[in-house]
Amino acid sequence: MDLAVVFLAIFALSSHALEAKGLPSNGLSYDYYQKTCPQVEKIVRDSMNAFTSADPNTSAAILRLVFHDCQVGGCDGSVLLNIKDPQHEAEMDSPKNFGIRKREVIDEIKSKIEAACPQRVSCADILVLAARDAVAIAGGPTISVPLGRRDTAVAHSRQEADVGLPRNEVNLTKALQVFSQEVGITFDETVAILGAHTLGLTHCDCLMERLYQNSTVLPPGSEAEYVKYLTKVCPEGGQGRFTTTLNLDPTPRTFDNKYYVNALNGHGVIALDAEMARDPRSVNLVKKFASDQDAFFKVFSSAFVKITTLGVLTGDKGVVRKKCSVL
Repeated sequence: MDLAVVFLAIFALSSHALEAKGLPSNGLSYDYYQKTCPQVEKIVRDSMNAFTSADPNTSAAILRLVFHDCQVGGCDGSVLLNIKDPQHEAEMDSPKNFGIRKREVIDEIKSKIEAACPQRVSCADILVLAARDAVAIAGGPTISVPLGRRDTAVAHSRQEADVGLPRNEVNLTKALQVFSQEVGITFDETVAILGAHTLGLTHCDCLMERLYQNSTVLPPGSEAEYVKYLTKVCPEGGQGRFTTTLNLDPTPRTFDNKYYVNALNGHGVIALDAEMARDPRSVNLVKKFASDQDAFFKVFSSAFVKITTLGVLTGDKGVVRKKCSVL
């Protein structure tokens, strides 16, 4: 999971506030399929358990997938589409989607749901449920998510993905600005959602800017030594730029707070991870999450719900696709 890019939720979308009762004000609800497909959550959960048993890296891939979906036009299942049109550069043609995997998992889950509840459950909702379950299966919190999203009827373009998805290297100031002003999540939620880097890995390509273009002069210590190590693993101009991978924390298949512990020890892989652990604005919260996993889980859950309800299509907008990869 190239979660270098899943510093994830940088969107050009307006925020949707949650009402006082905790219910979304954008047409979604927590009992949306109670009458039309009450078994949907069990089908998704059982499927995700099977997929992650076969490949433990599935959790990281699906978590990255949902954030990439929501960053381009909203959480509308667009990232799942396979567009084969020589006249149209599709969303997945963007180099910022490099390393996206496991889209076929959502198609397979969709086929099971179609057998039980034809034309009822959107691919966008299935993806959010699968990502929610991916976090829980990997050891993270169990998150209640509102449902009722509909799928886009129009494929997003490569240009939209190029604009909507973040650069590999974004500094903390920009991250805080975008999250608070454009996404509408709090400072604490921003630091928590970056904890999604606790799952998965990144490629050397995502470190080139940190290591060789905008490198920070560091005082002697563990972080400086770690950067030296990274330059050996990912040499500038090396042949493994797109193939060599690094784990983002010591437990890349477990959703825990080791990401924050790792960053405080000077071993943040992505520039933003390292910066967050030494910046006076965020370091105390990083320390809190490093010492209190429950606190991290609670704030992450809140941020996850907000991010996965941005830019959704509801009501008579959008469609419910029969197959997630096909318009």
